[in-house]
This record gives sequence, C-alpha cells and structure tokens, in this order.
Amino acid sequence: MAEQNWARSEDLFTPEFCRLLAQECQKLHDQGALQKASIGHGASKATHAEIRGDYTLWFDAQTATPLQTEFLLFLKTLLSQLNQSFFLSLKSFETHFALYPPGAGYDKHIDNHRGSGMRKITFILYLNEHWQKGHGGELSLYQPDQENILLAQVEPRLGTFVIFRSELFPHQVEKSFQPRLSITGWLRDDAS
Repeated sequence: MAEQNWARSEDLFTPEFCRLLAQECQKLHDQGALQKASIGHGASKATHAEIRGDYTLWFDAQTATPLQTEFLLFLKTLLSQLNQSFFLSLKSFETHFALYPPGAGYDKHIDNHRGSGMRKITFILYLNEHWQKGHGGELSLYQPDQENILLAQVEPRLGTFVIFRSELFPHQVEKSFQPRLSITGWLRDDAS
C-alpha cells in the first residue's frame, strides 16, 4: 500500500468465515433483501443495468448479523491501522454485500473524483469459493494517470482482500458468467 497505493492479501480471513459470509449473502439475496444497485448522487441517482449490474445490501451496525458484526469490527481495526501508518484521518466506513448475477459487470469508474469526495480507501473481500478462469468477474485496476493502461487484474476468489486509494484508480468489474459475491465498501474521512 505504501509503495503502490493498493494492496492484495489472500490470508486475512479464514476460508470458513468467508464461506459463511457467502452463504449469508446468497440467502439474503434469495429472500429479496438485496436491492438493485444505483449510480449517481441525489436527484441524478438511478439504476443503469448496462453500466452497473449488481445487487447490494448495506450493513447497519444496529441490525447487523453476528457475521456482519465481526466484519465491521475488522474494519474498525483496519481504519485505525491505516490512520497510524499513513496519517489518513479516516473517521468512518460504509460497506455492503454485492452480488453480480451472470452477465453483470460494472463499467470503468473512479469511486471518488480526484480532489473531491469523502471516500478515501476502497476495499473488497471476495466470497466465491469455486471460482475458475473463464468465470469472469475480475477486478481490473488501471493506471491512475493513464486510465487505458491495465495495472492489475484480480480474480474474485474466496478470501482475497483488495484495498486501494479511492480517488486514484479507475477500475471496473469485468462481466461475470457465474454469480459473483463480495463485500465492498469505503473508509471515509467524514463522520457520516
């Protein structure tokens, strides 16, 4: 993270914890609890399946399940560690389950436009146990100053955790050919 402004790990979480989260995400989706994701803010907020095709459920500390609470506690620790290491003044976080059905992806975008916004660190925990090449759904990260040059592609395999500076990296979710599950969110420098 210090050298590249992004990092990846495969061993922060146990496979069993990730499997249980995947089961919870799928069950909630099957029950209709996940909603079609939107893009934009305020009056311009709308769903555009051709741009973003996932379904989401935001975590709420007041109603979180035990598994969600455990993940939220991890985020508190991560926020503290990043503040100590990088002096980021992070104050809060927001996170949600994301499920991309087959055929869905998310076009190239930046989570915060440079110089604006409260989202400082993007994070993703992948929850797909039997992912194989050809299933699609990779996270494509592009060079911050040359957004058409691919920097890295991360397969959404169970337990892979990725973080990156939200305002720097254009990125996209490649079209998925299997259901693709994750927990996605942001560490923020505001108190909301």
